[in-house]
Amino acid sequence: MKKQHLWLALCTATLVNWAHAADVPGGMDHPVISRFAGSQMDGYQELGFEQGSFYLPDPTNAAKELQRDKPLVVEGKVTRLLYLAPKGKTPLEVHRNFQQALQSAGAAIKTAVDGRGAWWTPGAHWKANFQRLKFQGRWAPDISPFEREGFYLYGVVSRAGSVWHVSVLTAQVFGETDPQAAVAIQIVEPVAMQTGQVVVSADAMKQGLGVEGKVALYGIYFDTGKSEVKSESKAQLEQMARLLREDAKLRVFVVGHTDNQGAFDANVALSQRRAEAVVAALAGEYKIDRGRMVARGVANVAPVASNRAEPGRAKNRRVELVEQ
Repeated sequence: MKKQHLWLALCTATLVNWAHAADVPGGMDHPVISRFAGSQMDGYQELGFEQGSFYLPDPTNAAKELQRDKPLVVEGKVTRLLYLAPKGKTPLEVHRNFQQALQSAGAAIKTAVDGRGAWWTPGAHWKANFQRLKFQGRWAPDISPFEREGFYLYGVVSRAGSVWHVSVLTAQVFGETDPQAAVAIQIVEPVAMQTGQVVVSADAMKQGLGVEGKVALYGIYFDTGKSEVKSESKAQLEQMARLLREDAKLRVFVVGHTDNQGAFDANVALSQRRAEAVVAALAGEYKIDRGRMVARGVANVAPVASNRAEPGRAKNRRVELVEQ
């Protein structure tokens, strides 16, 4: 399955030694979208799980200016790419090629802005993010292009129920008399954050039950479509058992939650089996009285995030302890 996700922005910059033609060390083109022919990669960053920001037109503004103070923030795997196009290629030509490529890939274009003739300032976070890229050393230290005019394009690509976000910002290289474009691309790809890196302790669970009457646990693992508790769940199960031992009067519902993928009735049954498997593990291996625990599966009727993309679905796949 092709992956599709991006984010970025750029405008113009004070540049040094543009003759060097090699790509930035470690940089790789993204499989979702290729570079403009003959371009060199000057900046690269890949983050396993981060946020990317995208800009939409302001529906209340007759000129459809961008909602610069209210970006759409998306979580997932973030790739940021900075390219220098060949001399003689105008920003308009380069940008139209990217737009055509995205449309050919089935992207729904949400924003297409021609910012020539006006200072187009997408915000300080552009500069902050690009300063963290691996650079060739040709950009000015303050990364001034991020506060210049340019073309901005944002689109989404749907694949297998998930959505990839892509933005492209193209601008004239500052200080060049011949046409030459610089291009900043950002891709945000729907991947689940690695969970279970922090186990919820017995003390934290006790506090959560006291404040909200429930606590969500992401350290209980199952294979897709299966209800057997995986061995990686041991650390979280130990803390759950400790909680129940230290408070002998505590009685809980163990509630299984799924995302919305698949048939609802099947998810109800799956979430019930998973809840029962957790109760069985606590009663069997950890000798917790079964009479203090009731297993319930509720499928996807109580989401904590949108199920429209994988990051939200990952948050919805969970086990909760609820005080009876």
